[in-house]
Amino acid sequence: MLELRLVQGSLFKKALEAIKDLVTNANFDTSTARSPAQAMDSSHVALVALLLRFEGFNHYRCDWNLSMGMNLNNMSKMLKCAGNEDIVTLKADDGSDTVTFMFKSLNQDKIAGFENEANGHRQ
Repeated sequence: MLELRLVQGSLFKKALEAIKDLVTNANFDTSTARSPAQAMDSSHVALVALLLRFEGFNHYRCDWNLSMGMNLNNMSKMLKCAGNEDIVTLKADDGSDTVTFMFKSLNQDKIAGFENEANGHRQ
């Protein structure tokens, strides 16, 4: 199982907005200590590297090494549904090809969930 929770979801939204126009797809390689993402732009001029350390998350659970290919435009569209103060949780269950994005408002009056198909595999 993979579960990542950010109380300040706006930080993840801003990071994704900064790179989504440069690269379309990125591989997120999760492990027990970090979740790096790397991708080349379509002309192979720029390399984007984004390192998400477990210390930056309020909750980080990763039971196995997992590589997930994610479309950053789709992720960005989903994250636009989250408010800047919402808690953002990403979850992938054992044997699943989808990643669930959950957004929960701090005052607990709104919860939204989306699923994105990940092109991934266990390592």
